[in-house]
Amino acid sequence: MLRYFSRSIKGSDNYWRVRTEDLESWVTHHIARGRGPPTFFITFSCAENWWPDLKQLMVQLEKQAGNEKHAEDLEKGDFDAMRKSVKKYPLFVNAFFMKRAKSFMGTVVEEAMGIEHYWGRVEFAPGRGQIHLHIIAIAIYRAYLDDFYRAKTMQEKETVLEKYAKDHLDLSADVNIGHDNDRYYRPKPGESPLSKKYCQCVDKAEDVRLLAQDCMCHHCTKFCLRDNKKNEPRTCRVGFGDEEHWNAQDTPCMPLRDKSVTFTDKKGINQFRMERTHSVRVVQHSKTLLRGWRANCDIQLLLYFSNPNFPDIGEIEDVCKYVVAYTGKKNFTTQQEKSSIQNLISG
Repeated sequence: MLRYFSRSIKGSDNYWRVRTEDLESWVTHHIARGRGPPTFFITFSCAENWWPDLKQLMVQLEKQAGNEKHAEDLEKGDFDAMRKSVKKYPLFVNAFFMKRAKSFMGTVVEEAMGIEHYWGRVEFAPGRGQIHLHIIAIAIYRAYLDDFYRAKTMQEKETVLEKYAKDHLDLSADVNIGHDNDRYYRPKPGESPLSKKYCQCVDKAEDVRLLAQDCMCHHCTKFCLRDNKKNEPRTCRVGFGDEEHWNAQDTPCMPLRDKSVTFTDKKGINQFRMERTHSVRVVQHSKTLLRGWRANCDIQLLLYFSNPNFPDIGEIEDVCKYVVAYTGKKNFTTQQEKSSIQNLISG
């Protein structure tokens, strides 16, 4: 009974267990309709301190509140004033983010990226409150899944994936950024392309490079390094390696490679990595998505080694668990869960 009633308690372990079951049902439904399994996983982050349209909204809100001086500072491009405003009006920021995401999904993502169906979940980063949107998507173009399945060798499979990634997703990790090893680098207000609209940029290649430099570089922190009680080197949960020394955040990041590869990570999930000959810290990204969204947007291909028309249910379950685990949610054992809920009731 405790487990049943905890289904409706947001954030509880049984709540996330049910969400995993919902996702599995969604996947099973589309496979039964002949649409195939999910093909990629996307995360959209919010650049609330940078987006010019959001700044205009903050100006209007400050004027309506009678804060004329603060509104003038915003119009002049005062970065500290923008940070204060977005913290003051988080509901407006979240509403703006969701409207922007809905519009982006209905135009760039569905049309340019060839997405037919998608499932989404909103997350607020623990301790920071920043809104994210996680999308698991089924692409219209699925011939590459058949080609991948029929390929005899891993090299042939990697060639199939690389062609699809470049031709249909505009995927890349090969960016020559200027601050690869500077963990203290921050975008400069007024100069960063994060504060500019898509239509304001004339040099496509340079725009992508600067955007990758300002919002697609990963430096390991406490948010991605799994804590442990043994004072042993920690592992980055997004795949950027293990610390050399405990609590030093000195992970090696992604190794340079001159060709694309596939591998199985520690969770047993199949991963695809594009070639990277310049930066060890830039996150693999779609250049089309990055230019349009103008904030951090991760994308990951989902791989299946079984027949895509009759996929292995085990692979589907692994994908569902991976998507839920990516948002940092854990499911404890039944006994632990009962004890936690009982303690909550008793307290």
